[in-house]
Amino acid sequence: MATPQYIYGIDDRPPLRHALLYGLQWAIIIFPALIVVTHLSGRALHLSDAAEIRYFQLVLLGSGLMTVAQCLAGHRYPLLDGPSTALLLTFITLAPQGIETIQGGTIAGGALLIGIVLWGKLDKVIQVATPNVVGVILMLIAFTLLPHLIRSMTGVSAERPAGEGVILLISLFLVLLAAALSHWLSGFLRTVSLLLGIVLGTVLFGFMGRIDWTKLAVAGWFSLPKLWAPIHPRLDWAAVAAFAISYIAVIVNSLGSLHGIAKITESTRLTKSTSRGVLLNGVGGIVCGLLGLVGFVSYSMSPGVILANRVASRFAVAWCGVILVVAAFVPKLAAALALVPPPVVGSALCSAMGAQVGAGLAVVSSGMPSIRDYFVVGLPLLIGTLVSFLPEPFMASVTPSLRVFLGNGLIVGIFLVLILEHVVMRKREEGG
Repeated sequence: MATPQYIYGIDDRPPLRHALLYGLQWAIIIFPALIVVTHLSGRALHLSDAAEIRYFQLVLLGSGLMTVAQCLAGHRYPLLDGPSTALLLTFITLAPQGIETIQGGTIAGGALLIGIVLWGKLDKVIQVATPNVVGVILMLIAFTLLPHLIRSMTGVSAERPAGEGVILLISLFLVLLAAALSHWLSGFLRTVSLLLGIVLGTVLFGFMGRIDWTKLAVAGWFSLPKLWAPIHPRLDWAAVAAFAISYIAVIVNSLGSLHGIAKITESTRLTKSTSRGVLLNGVGGIVCGLLGLVGFVSYSMSPGVILANRVASRFAVAWCGVILVVAAFVPKLAAALALVPPPVVGSALCSAMGAQVGAGLAVVSSGMPSIRDYFVVGLPLLIGTLVSFLPEPFMASVTPSLRVFLGNGLIVGIFLVLILEHVVMRKREEGG
């Protein structure tokens, strides 16, 4: 697969006025995920409103700093960094044992990542990233997001648990609009096509009276992020084991994100970038453990967004991190970013993921696929997507350690494609 042509390449520095708009576009995309993590964590820990606000400020601060650090000095790819879904599941599962247990487990998991990198074991993992593996990862990222996109794009909420047909129709219109803007616009406007779609969608929902302005009105202008819980980590071996397993999933997620973005940008730096990126995730895990936060990982949604807006600059994504850091100190800005309705965000992501599925297909078909490849690619995609739609009552009946993996279709799919590609259906040439 030839690397796509971009208006700004991975090491290009866009003009400041453009970079800020690109950063704002990225911030709007990641912001709902940060809100969801805060809400789920706060509910699991029974946080008061004041404690949840402090928690949210720390999530913004940590995600922003990690994104800047990774883009400029860590993996040096245009990837967003934020709380890991795999770690969030373990976080919620262990919440009844207290934040001290969670802190100890998170610190131990972060230390495990650092140890793996320092022992030099990551290089062997990189060698397994064949076109089939990379293509499956790119497509699975989109497919395993579907359950979350469905809820957003149908308008499911506490007030409307069944969603609304009109919201789905508007969401589908916004998906096509964003794709059309990316195709028909040129120059700078093409690079902010997703942002234009988000703005137009937000205005439309505003005219419909579907935006709650109350939180923006009551939000303050400046507030220092403060600790929401004391720093008293406790090592519980069951919690350490659970987080160790989850942090292995973080490595898999990181490798998937890095291989996916490298395939559409620049791959020569991948080996060093992987080590630096995972190492920084380990350091971030220790910091998150001390602060009582969910550990960070490089998000895998970035390739789809980059393919849609034609901007692959890591400096543009770094500006997103700066915006998140500023938002941590300016509640009014955080509240403004949170005004974008979930259906609008879901529509923007759906459009971006459509481009990413196309990129995955191009990677898989870059060689001469055989019948073997149909199974190696098709089964992980099918089963990984199926797992993402497992009903909540079933997941509640599964043991916590197994739930960490079954609750993440991306992890299941990556595991299956690796097993099929390199073990069960390994090519004869690989066997010597």
